[in-house]
Amino acid sequence: MAIAPSKLGRLVRQEGESDDTLIQRLRELGLVKPDVSNADLVAVFEKARVEHAALSDEMRSFNSPHERVRVFLAPYLNAKGQKWAAPLDSLTIPDE
Repeated sequence: MAIAPSKLGRLVRQEGESDDTLIQRLRELGLVKPDVSNADLVAVFEKARVEHAALSDEMRSFNSPHERVRVFLAPYLNAKGQKWAAPLDSLTIPDE
């Protein structure tokens, strides 16, 4: 089953080449809880990458690493971040 796209997943895809840049954008946009450490966020990114890499080629075709990061970020998101993470529905949220 494919992971549906989200606004947060798109942000991760755009900014995910650098963990530092992605963390900066998540914080600038006010999507993560302020008490979450950068180390926790980097651990989430790495966990998502490792899990994605472990998928079979067939399963990988139904998933994307950036949406996987979005799923793993769930416990660290504030209310705005949760809205941005909502599959499909978040795609209509205007940039704030």
